[in-house]
Amino acid sequence: MADVGSGGANRIELESQILCSALRLSWADDDNIGVVKSARELYQLFPDLMPPPKTDIPERPENYYELLGLRCDVPQSLVVAGYLRAAKKFLRTQNVKDNRQDYYKILTAGFVLRKPRLRLSHDLITGREWLINTKTIPEDGTLEPIAATPSREPEPVQMVRTQPIVATQLPTLIELLKYAQIIGPAEVQALTNQMSIAPEIPVKELILSAGYVTDQEMNSLWLAETLLSQSKITMAQFAVAMYDERTQGIRMAESLQVRGWL
Repeated sequence: MADVGSGGANRIELESQILCSALRLSWADDDNIGVVKSARELYQLFPDLMPPPKTDIPERPENYYELLGLRCDVPQSLVVAGYLRAAKKFLRTQNVKDNRQDYYKILTAGFVLRKPRLRLSHDLITGREWLINTKTIPEDGTLEPIAATPSREPEPVQMVRTQPIVATQLPTLIELLKYAQIIGPAEVQALTNQMSIAPEIPVKELILSAGYVTDQEMNSLWLAETLLSQSKITMAQFAVAMYDERTQGIRMAESLQVRGWL
């Protein structure tokens, strides 16, 4: 959801912005089917932002728009103003020491809604909860209207995947991210879907746009790809050195040298 330099990546960005707008407008207008359709398209692009609902815990997702007194279709430019207004009102009318958790919720809501990617994840999760509560979709969170489900013997239903994971070889960069445990199955699904939708976009741009790694870490991944292709390091050595970079701030190349692997 971040701005990126290439025109191709901007195509994904533009499509996601259009779908986000459609999702929020439908939600604000109580258009259940519109929310389902928009959420399904967004889930195709970003399955990593909407994990399956947790049915084993009583606490349900909190609607941060209601907490800040905002409409769910509020423009991004007005989110900060709404957050500051809610925070100031709380400080005027409440004692922070006695209501610390409530104040933290306001701070969290402001932080989440200010970040486009976090806001989208919030909207998908909270919107799905709204669809479940209004009996629009099944309680397992499947993005299919209940009314559209034909009468038949009940079957185990999973979250809809409009672009199922295909058992094909992934690009080396994605394999490296998986091996280093930087991304998991949901992130792989998201990248796979986006590569299928926009094959002209370099994998590097998709990874950076999603925020999975920084520019510096991407350079280290490229170096690792070269070293691995030349059999100068092993995958296990790469994973350790990449862990050093992400947790201790030591460049991967430096870690490999210090450990005597390069």
